[in-house]
Amino acid sequence: RFELELEFIQSLASPAYLYHLATQGYFQETEDQDSSLGTSGGGGGSGGASSFIDFLRYLRSYWTKPEYAKYITYPHCFFFLDLLIENETFRKEIAQVPFRNFVHEQQFFNWQYRSRVLYGSGVTAVEEQAAKVEGMNDGVGDVQNNGIEDSSKAQNEIGNSSATTT
Repeated sequence: RFELELEFIQSLASPAYLYHLATQGYFQETEDQDSSLGTSGGGGGSGGASSFIDFLRYLRSYWTKPEYAKYITYPHCFFFLDLLIENETFRKEIAQVPFRNFVHEQQFFNWQYRSRVLYGSGVTAVEEQAAKVEGMNDGVGDVQNNGIEDSSKAQNEIGNSSATTT
């Protein structure tokens, strides 16, 4: 059960999976709610949104404890878990493709920003290193070019001196 719940809660970090759940009716209220499902998390419309939301509440109460949260690889799942439990508008909007794409983009931008803050701006550091190497190569190129120019001057001088001697 531990592994199944861990896999499921981490899948909540994916906007595409949230979209799938929303389009399959896991967040929609049904007219004849079956209260016998309780917190089993059945979903799929048979128990309606309230039993699925109850299951999500159970997951939040269990997996936010430090002794279990340490196993979470994708911490965005907690953010989306809170949104699913507390925000009915989010549950409705995630079923729309443009909103799903928007959430995915915002998640990417968050990861990108976090990566820059934690690890520095890798692209800039690589570009700086490339500029340093290029700067070193420019000096080598100048020496090589000067050598070519000097040898051509020497050949011209030799040619001129031999023309004057004959």
